[in-house]
Amino acid sequence: MRLSIAGLFIDVAVDASVVEALPNLHPFVVSGNDEASAICQIRTGQHIPGEETPPTLTSHSEEKTIHVWIKPGECKLSLYSPRTERTYWMQADRHWCTVQTDWIPDSSESYVCLNDILMIAFVYRSAFYQAVTVHASAVAVQEQGCAFIGPSGIGKSTHSRLWLQHIPGARLLNDDQPVLRLHPDGTVMLYGSPWSGKTTCYHNEGVRLKALFFMQQAMENRLTRLSGIETFQQLLKATSLMGRDTITFQAISQTQATICGAIPAYRFQNQPTEEAAALSYQAFQDSRMG
Repeated sequence: MRLSIAGLFIDVAVDASVVEALPNLHPFVVSGNDEASAICQIRTGQHIPGEETPPTLTSHSEEKTIHVWIKPGECKLSLYSPRTERTYWMQADRHWCTVQTDWIPDSSESYVCLNDILMIAFVYRSAFYQAVTVHASAVAVQEQGCAFIGPSGIGKSTHSRLWLQHIPGARLLNDDQPVLRLHPDGTVMLYGSPWSGKTTCYHNEGVRLKALFFMQQAMENRLTRLSGIETFQQLLKATSLMGRDTITFQAISQTQATICGAIPAYRFQNQPTEEAAALSYQAFQDSRMG
């Protein structure tokens, strides 16, 4: 299976049944078997030795627990999901060119974990192609788009819905994990991805990024233009990264620094109202990219 995400190809050693089990992948599956054009090879069903040493870092959520071991020549991850009641392992070189996993399709719930494995591999491999995955809700109008950024529950999805209701031609591009990509000519693009949280929104589409809005709930609607440094600080908080992995962190932070110097960004204090949508849309229209 070959996936095209943000214009980057990833090859995954699975059969067609996986595509049927994960409909979020459907828009991103493409033909082609030229290995040279793929940035990453993911091999499933591999034997991955476990680890006896303490992990470098650990991430917990209600749905899964991830342990990470960062070594001089490799990264290793374990992914435990209470839905499958088992642990899956991943192993990759430090640039994530080749990823091995012991994942096999042994239950219907196992596909949820494969989806996580694919996202992790894409996030860290694409970092070396000036792409960053952010926790945001992304909206497009014609060939341009913007991202509403902030922690869960801050109102990102709500504000996107306000745009869909009140801004002519607005469409939802992604509601959880859109991708920002800096292209060699300096263009910054905003892409949909196969990962959109609880919203069924999987568009293999890219538009030119025109503005970033960092959301804050407030009693009044107010926009404040941020400096490049302020934008970088805020964007870093919303980015998928392993902070103690210096190799990928350097790649991601360098890309972000360039994006933050080129794209207008705002602190957006707002209420969930039509007036707030009108205010952010006006800033979107007025924004001039650096």
